[in-house]
Amino acid sequence: MSKFDKVDLAYDFLVLRERNQESFTIEELAAATGWKVKTCKTYPTKTWNKFISRDGEQYTTLGIKYLSKEDFRHVNTQKNMDSIPQSERSINLKKAREFALLAVATYNNPFTEFKTYGFIVNIVIAYTSLFHAIFAKNGTPYNYLEEDGRPKLVDGEEKAWELKTCCQEYWPGVESAEKANLIFLIGLRNIIEHRGLPAVDLLTFGECQAAINNFENLVIKEFGETSALMINLALAMQLTRATQQAQIDAIKQFQTENFNVVKKFMEDYKSELSDEIVQSQQYRLRALLVPLVGKNAKQSDLAIEFINVSNLSEEEIETYESGIAFIKNVENQFKLKPTRVVALVQRKERNFNITTHTKFWKYYDARPSGNDKKYKGKYSGYVEGFDGYLYCQEWVRFIHEVYKDKTELEKVLRS
Repeated sequence: MSKFDKVDLAYDFLVLRERNQESFTIEELAAATGWKVKTCKTYPTKTWNKFISRDGEQYTTLGIKYLSKEDFRHVNTQKNMDSIPQSERSINLKKAREFALLAVATYNNPFTEFKTYGFIVNIVIAYTSLFHAIFAKNGTPYNYLEEDGRPKLVDGEEKAWELKTCCQEYWPGVESAEKANLIFLIGLRNIIEHRGLPAVDLLTFGECQAAINNFENLVIKEFGETSALMINLALAMQLTRATQQAQIDAIKQFQTENFNVVKKFMEDYKSELSDEIVQSQQYRLRALLVPLVGKNAKQSDLAIEFINVSNLSEEEIETYESGIAFIKNVENQFKLKPTRVVALVQRKERNFNITTHTKFWKYYDARPSGNDKKYKGKYSGYVEGFDGYLYCQEWVRFIHEVYKDKTELEKVLRS
């Protein structure tokens, strides 16, 4: 019998009560663990005093669910409660937070030229450590194994899962915006690793900002408010605009041969995502920083206020619109060239070609026949700069649906 058997039973009991938001009595704790009632009375007031509150005969836990079983064992063996449990979970969580803060510091440093690359390198380490902390808390092994079941070793150390594998294990079978954001940043890091591409910064700010926001949300979800980054962060001071010349220079650089590989990766990756993910603030943050106009400036505690428009009522929106501007769907949803549409459909329907595509858009009036520069429809829109019509992912999905209906497909092909 292990010396921690009853401690582990106590951990399971307390975590279950906390997750269910239920209080407990000393007698219930004794029944769950096998400890004597007299013994149980000492734990809430001494050993667990930082995690237990009392109201008469009822006790409530707060924060034990964020500890791993290993940490809880450590708590029960410490005489000095000020000592920090140096468990696998704790070490990884500390590393995760420090590299996340380093990622932000690198991006916000005005003397850093390669902001995006520096941010991605650090945020990848941060997320990897965070997932390792989560797996350690949950008792989930996160090391690669050989075929015989032994741990895979690299330079004498057990090889832990890298970030992409962590994402697949944490979100198994789920295509979420948070997951898509991380996979994009991993791919972008690999593409720009040996290229000097500071102009990428203007194009990927939204993805980088979403990544740090998602990190904060994940930390709080898994380890509680006390592990949040905001206690260490202030809003970064930003110039009110990028100069017109800086934007022009960035666009010129992005059109050079050196950027073709990166540009193709970014376009191809986004074209594979659903419109719902691409438009999600968890995939790419789109926002404006604008003056906050209040009815009484003396009553305003914050100079900057972030508001989720989707959480506001119509009345609240009308109230705020006098002082702030909202942006919805800032990114143009129409970004697929006809040839790209054909390539995507051909993955399932090999006989689909540009001629077939023309029959489809004409049959379903997916776009006008002439050049209507103001046209924005359900499946396509006229895009300045491209000087023509581009299509959205919904159009590709619609074509696939038509192919499932042989009768409908025959009508299109005969048109």
